[in-house]
Amino acid sequence: MDRKKIASNAARKDAQLAARLASLGIVVGFVIYWWNELQAVREMLELAYG
Repeated sequence: MDRKKIASNAARKDAQLAARLASLGIVVGFVIYWWNELQAVREMLELAYG
């Protein structure tokens, strides 16, 4: 019974880690995307107004 509980606990921790890593990847992706968008707007404003 203890082995099943330990295995279940390990599987739960693995799933939580995978979810955290996936969430972190999504957040980092959004940050990179918006950073690039802001850079593009800055470049367009520089071209428009010098």
